[in-house]
Amino acid sequence: MTPVKVRFGEFTVDSEARQLRRNGRDVHLSPKAFDLLVLLIDHRPNVLEKKDLHTRIWRDTYVGDANLNVLAGEIRKALDDAARQPRFIRTVHGVGYAFCGEAVDDTEARVDARAARAALCWLTWKGKTFPLADGYNDIGRDPRCAVWLDVPGVSRRHARIHLDVARQVGTIEDLGSTNGTFVGRSPVTQPAPLDNDDVIKVGPVDLRLRLWAADAGGKTRRIRRSRRE
Repeated sequence: MTPVKVRFGEFTVDSEARQLRRNGRDVHLSPKAFDLLVLLIDHRPNVLEKKDLHTRIWRDTYVGDANLNVLAGEIRKALDDAARQPRFIRTVHGVGYAFCGEAVDDTEARVDARAARAALCWLTWKGKTFPLADGYNDIGRDPRCAVWLDVPGVSRRHARIHLDVARQVGTIEDLGSTNGTFVGRSPVTQPAPLDNDDVIKVGPVDLRLRLWAADAGGKTRRIRRSRRE
């Protein structure tokens, strides 16, 4: 199998280290589920047929399709993915599976990392600061969210901000929340563009978006101090 080291959304996969991470934290997958994920990423966006997956994962051992379905379910749970609205793992009924997310190879990821250092993005609320990473940033009451808001009225997975740091573009979408997501006074009914200083209302919480480019703001103004007499 070709070594795979990619980044997609808030996740990274390193096949040689056999490691799946989310925002820098390890995510557990069983050995077979990890093998399936790596295969799908390696052949993206092509569909891998079930018989081919059986041969590659179990080699000379015969197993039924149910085992493959269990592995796909384990991967989706680890990635917070959904079969009906997949971000990463797409089921092609009667055929097999495919990786449908946008994945960046390691060499490209290093280039993007340099771009990320040139542009910082974060949300603020009541004196708290929530840094935003390149890619997907979920907002919600679930502690695994990049922006964790343990507040009544905020849904478990409330909204999602997507940042493309290289192009300095950001959008937000509502994730079917109970109380809705707003940018200013406008409800978010489809992915909406974001700009610096936007106020994002997530249930009862008002978050302010800050976008800062390394070359913004010009030089620091020197403070004049009076001499002591």
